[in-house]
Amino acid sequence: MSIKRNLWLAAASALAIVATVPVRADDDAIVARIDAMQRQLEAQQKEIAAQKAEIDRLRASVGGKKPKAEPPSPALAAVTDTATRAELDTLRTRVAENETRARLEKQEQPVWSFVNLRPTVQSPDGRFTLSLRGQIQFDMANYFQDDPRALSVDFRRGSVGATNNREINSARELSDGVNFRRAQIGFEGRFWRDFNYRMILEFGGSGTEGPARINDAYVNYTGLAPFTFQIGAFLPNSNMDDSTSSSDILFMERATAAELSRALAGGDGRYGAGVRGNGERWFASLYWTGGTAGDAEVAGEQSALVGRVAGLLFTGSDYNVHLGANASWVFEPPDQGSLATGARYPIRLRDRPELRVDSTRLIDTGALDAQGAYATGLEAAANWKNFFFQGEYFQYGIDRRVNSTAGDPEFSGFYAQASWILTGETHRYSMASASYGAPRPMVPLSSEGGIGALELAARYSHVDLDHHEGLPGLAAPADSVRGGEEEIWTFGVNWYLNANLRASMNYFMVDVDRLNPAGPGNLTPFGAAPATPPNGAQIGQDYEAIALRTQFAF
Repeated sequence: MSIKRNLWLAAASALAIVATVPVRADDDAIVARIDAMQRQLEAQQKEIAAQKAEIDRLRASVGGKKPKAEPPSPALAAVTDTATRAELDTLRTRVAENETRARLEKQEQPVWSFVNLRPTVQSPDGRFTLSLRGQIQFDMANYFQDDPRALSVDFRRGSVGATNNREINSARELSDGVNFRRAQIGFEGRFWRDFNYRMILEFGGSGTEGPARINDAYVNYTGLAPFTFQIGAFLPNSNMDDSTSSSDILFMERATAAELSRALAGGDGRYGAGVRGNGERWFASLYWTGGTAGDAEVAGEQSALVGRVAGLLFTGSDYNVHLGANASWVFEPPDQGSLATGARYPIRLRDRPELRVDSTRLIDTGALDAQGAYATGLEAAANWKNFFFQGEYFQYGIDRRVNSTAGDPEFSGFYAQASWILTGETHRYSMASASYGAPRPMVPLSSEGGIGALELAARYSHVDLDHHEGLPGLAAPADSVRGGEEEIWTFGVNWYLNANLRASMNYFMVDVDRLNPAGPGNLTPFGAAPATPPNGAQIGQDYEAIALRTQFAF
């Protein structure tokens, strides 16, 4: 077989391969065919070289000398090289075009994720995101009280109010039942990389569910790290318990002492603007706040400042020790207008006894005509492995508009709570909010043997809203405040089934000591007799309650 004939066969084979194998858009298949062609050409060239060497050897053995090598046909070599290279260049070009097209198509497609049941969509460049958020807390409770009797002999009362005030009667017979404590739905995300937004609507309530209202509606800017600037309606960081998400709080409700602090100038849906920032071991925030979304229109809206500083004193793989301080200052109380009866610039401290199935408030200062008010607090918390502790102490003060010999009232409150997670998980500390979050089950509840996370908890809280309250059986002294003194023991069991579902049981032991606030200038705070009890009568009470909550959040 001549060398020229073998070269012609090799060229023909290469052209046949190129002509008969279809070109597809699949880049991997194209690259594989190119490699196969190259390997086949190399094998044929080696075979030709071997045949040429064998011919030379035979000729040398016959003629006694090595014959002169016959050069390959230039025309054949040119045809083979040109055809093969052209086809390879064409295939490589198509591969590059397909890669470019795929890259562009991928850049144009949004990125979807579904982590912990939270649907999220993100732009290909990561500059825009949108996440759906929701939370449902379904509560049921039973109150254990003395049986109600006639108003003339049963002096238990709730908030100070007019004759049609529901709490005149409801304090004697708290409502057993169920309600959606929270039923929230909304969305949050990021735009132009450095801006965040959040819009959450609330359909739940305390005691009864009302129409939809704004829980959060704000935008913030994070381009000047480590600070975040925020404006809209939101929950400012009033204290540590307040900074803990409602889905992560240890008990069904925050402690009364913390609630009084947050209600003064913070709370859900509070109009505001301000800045917060944090590093690895520190946190600080300062906000201006006004009224809350859904407030009735007034002649002048409240203005206040809310600030908080906190840090990790000690931290390690198994422990964190937190210390902090907070303050709220109302420098312009709401103005009810010149035709208002009673307090024109009212500041009021009151709260439900750490359970919201019934909406009755058992401690209440009444509306105090004020030119300013404040709340200051100290925070301490720590965790060590699966043990957790948190406590806060507060002072509240009212700066009266009218000076009196009784002076400006001051009140106080505190709470201390602790928990032990039987299954070994730990409460997660977040420096971004300087607070602890709920534990995440190591083994979620499943048919394969997981039980989730189990936690035992206890809390003691105490609040004193009395100022120069005077003696039992007597009318209230001038300018006194008989808001009441409340202490509550709460024992709880939390079952974290998985990252989204939680069940809780709380048992309450409530003791309210409060004297009838009737006195000079306020002879019938609850309306005409028998709605208003005799002077100095005990209108507080002792009772117990048990409550269950099912929570679903994403």
